[in-house]
Amino acid sequence: MRGTLRIAVAGRRSRSIAVTVLALVIGLGAVLVGTAAPAAAAAPTVSVSGNELVDASGAPVVLRGADLSGTEFSCIQNGTPTDRGWSIYGDQPLDQPATYAAMAAWHINAVRVPLNEDCWLGINGVDPAYGGANYQAAIATEVAQINAAGMVAILDLHWSNPGTYAALTQEEMADADHSPTFWSQVASAYKANHSVIFDLFNEPFFYYIADGTAPWTCWLKGCTQNTVITNFQTLPDGTTTGYTTSYTWQSAGMQQLVDAVRATGATNPILINGLGWANDDTGWAANAPTDPDNQLVVGAHMYPGAVTCLAPNCPSIEALAASHPVIIGETGDSSAGPVTYLPTFLPWADAHGLSYLAWTWNPWGNSDDVLIQNWSGTPTTGEGATYQAYLAALAAGSTGNLATAAAGGDPAPGGSGTVVVAAVLVLCGLTAGWSATRRRSGPGQLS
Repeated sequence: MRGTLRIAVAGRRSRSIAVTVLALVIGLGAVLVGTAAPAAAAAPTVSVSGNELVDASGAPVVLRGADLSGTEFSCIQNGTPTDRGWSIYGDQPLDQPATYAAMAAWHINAVRVPLNEDCWLGINGVDPAYGGANYQAAIATEVAQINAAGMVAILDLHWSNPGTYAALTQEEMADADHSPTFWSQVASAYKANHSVIFDLFNEPFFYYIADGTAPWTCWLKGCTQNTVITNFQTLPDGTTTGYTTSYTWQSAGMQQLVDAVRATGATNPILINGLGWANDDTGWAANAPTDPDNQLVVGAHMYPGAVTCLAPNCPSIEALAASHPVIIGETGDSSAGPVTYLPTFLPWADAHGLSYLAWTWNPWGNSDDVLIQNWSGTPTTGEGATYQAYLAALAAGSTGNLATAAAGGDPAPGGSGTVVVAAVLVLCGLTAGWSATRRRSGPGQLS
């Protein structure tokens, strides 16, 4: 999700890998030969060892995945102030094995699942059909399907709000009212499953600090806020808020959330995103929470036009990757093309041993950041085709296939298959300017 906020509609390591390719191969109407979907394998159990994620045998694990939206918004949108929501999965097949088989066919090995605090806890007017025990059971089903397809699940606190305001959007930071309880319950539910990673908060930013606390201190320890993003919601008394509402509340710091997870006995890896809508990790190392289990993972989001950290010029992430695993939880590009960012981002990420996930595995009509045209996994002609081809080439065992094809030759066979490209598009350069409208969480709406 690139953006100032998400408003979806109802009814949206091995570090030895050195990828020096500066152009990505896109088959325009491409044919992938000999890259049949692998048989489902057990999802890897992941933990942190030094600056890597490793499996149960200690072998490095690099996650290359996709975000799967729906469970953050449909459970709370529409309805009335005392009967919110219209679905849990957003009328999408998120409980069906075929959905995850299609993802695995792309050689995806991780799926990020955005969650809603109010829906998980069953508070602030969420209809019980879409919240509380029913929501938790639906998430358990989705996680089970992800794991059964051989993929790691990343559970992300995406939408939240303090007090009695409904979590109808992306807030600037987790709240002390509900978020520690949310993470205590989520961690308790999944502490026995080490094919699950906890992503503490989607995209922190600080516009409304009331007490003068420095942003990175607030990120770590929490602080007083004077405004809540209420997103024009109707309250139980019938009044409608503005986009923001004056309200004094206490944000939860990352240390408080880590402590809530660890108090349950959960030892799962914990992913922590930095400031600036998860694009600024410059203060991450100096302000990192203390984790008694040493299982912290650096998180970031990188989209075209980002102003703080834009591959291949992101020294803060490169430095952090020397001491911690790094997961880029969201990235994206033009859905239909031309693709201007992934050809630079993907080789850079692999060269530095980073894990990454692309937004989004939902067949929506948005102009940016959509991977698929349908639930069978037909790629969009821009971002989707680029990402699919790149992952297929990596799975084939040689990035040289990409280099050869980009040079106009036939890619040599390698690994598990051969990538045959019908056409090659050499893309370079980066888009300029940070978009004033941000990432989508549903068709036709801002994130």
